[in-house]
Amino acid sequence: MKSELSTQSSSRRNFLKGNFTKLVHRVRPPWSITEQLFLECCTRCNDCINACPEHLLKQAEDHYPQASFVKAGCTYCAECLEACKTGALQGLRTDIDQAWQHVMRVNDNCLSVKGVVCRACGDHCDARAIGFTLLTGGRSLPEINPAACNGCGQCIPSCPADAITIHDNLEVA
Repeated sequence: MKSELSTQSSSRRNFLKGNFTKLVHRVRPPWSITEQLFLECCTRCNDCINACPEHLLKQAEDHYPQASFVKAGCTYCAECLEACKTGALQGLRTDIDQAWQHVMRVNDNCLSVKGVVCRACGDHCDARAIGFTLLTGGRSLPEINPAACNGCGQCIPSCPADAITIHDNLEVA
């Protein structure tokens, strides 16, 4: 059971929209199986999207479900897991550690790094994966512990500077 960041090459549609990015990253729903198997199993029925009370799951351009942490993070309610009848989402409701296979990173846009007092991401991290190291000049450096980060994404919508990004666990190891 693995949720992966899927990649897709540029399309003519993306080119005409001015999106010249070679790869598009998609984060599949929690408890997703490997990307290749997910694409084979998922029927694009939207049952998982409709079941998500946080409205975290959206339909991607390819009509497969993807997670969008813009407005919410995952609460591990497992409604999507229970709604999926195709086997594209697999696991136990209690397997929170298996739900996501990504972690978060803080980039240079972080207000705290720039000297503005902000700890919004840490306040919203129930896993206590975000800590702050005090620096000179009243600044503090947020650090995300990849071993403690459960990938829920609650820190993303709380960040006023959009300084938190998603990365595959393999990139961090």
